[in-house]
Amino acid sequence: MNCVIVSLGSNSSDRLIQIEVAISHLKSLFENVSVSTIYESEALNGKDFPYLNAVAIFQTRYTIERVNVLLKEWEKQCGRTFESKLKGSIPIDLDIVVWNGNIVRQSDFSYPFFMHGYKELIASGAISVE
Repeated sequence: MNCVIVSLGSNSSDRLIQIEVAISHLKSLFENVSVSTIYESEALNGKDFPYLNAVAIFQTRYTIERVNVLLKEWEKQCGRTFESKLKGSIPIDLDIVVWNGNIVRQSDFSYPFFMHGYKELIASGAISVE
């Protein structure tokens, strides 16, 4: 089984619903899903609407490529487009940050919006660090 840690974020007007529905979607697709609390963070560019964020960890037999396709398909189903990104409105953002213990998105891993939920999952025992 592959162990995946994903960053979730939304800054749309229905951001809480977007995050909650995305969490339910992850739970329907993957095994042993654990999720941090949902919390707010400022947009990295300092001008877009604040985000709600969470971090999820789960297990899957899928490849990293397949998981990424599933996450990006969900983003599109939720209304994420190139145009919405240009406008600074992100209905949902789902990114694989850690795959089987290897950081695959270093920049995301270092951001406070990710570390908040990541550290929470470590404290809860959902993520074990060696």
